[in-house]
Amino acid sequence: MSATLPILRSVQQRLQNALPDIAVELFPDRPDTYRFIHPTGAVLIAWQDGKYGQLDDVGFVVQERKLVLHFTIFSRNLHDEMGGLYLSDALRLAITGFRPTDCTPCHCLDDGFLAETSGVWQHYLRVQTETEQVQATVDEDLPKFIRLRLREYGDPLEPDLKPAALKP
Repeated sequence: MSATLPILRSVQQRLQNALPDIAVELFPDRPDTYRFIHPTGAVLIAWQDGKYGQLDDVGFVVQERKLVLHFTIFSRNLHDEMGGLYLSDALRLAITGFRPTDCTPCHCLDDGFLAETSGVWQHYLRVQTETEQVQATVDEDLPKFIRLRLREYGDPLEPDLKPAALKP
């Protein structure tokens, strides 16, 4: 399965368990209204992009989906305990190797400094994981299997069955 929201929610749950002293949230719908109010730190989780592999020719669409997840880290200081550098390291250790729902283990792409405004430090981490994008299918309305009748070669047919016509 390749649904993005369950993947993000499993990452959020992992980070909430691994980093209980900070806020762990999905990136807000309106980033311009986000206010960092936690006394220690926060991590925002966002899906950044996806890339798709070649089609596997198996009669329907199956593709590898590479997801890039973007984490924004907020902290009230840089070097102290629970500062930006500590939170960046703790986040990287918590997410590296973690397998989100229906995905391969996460691996790091890059990280770095974003900004500092009025004593609030922002850093980022980007990780990648892979999953499969599979075509949704609709079940065909085919006849249903009802009953199996077994007989050995040479046994007589049941009276309600007719032998198949032989083809010339």
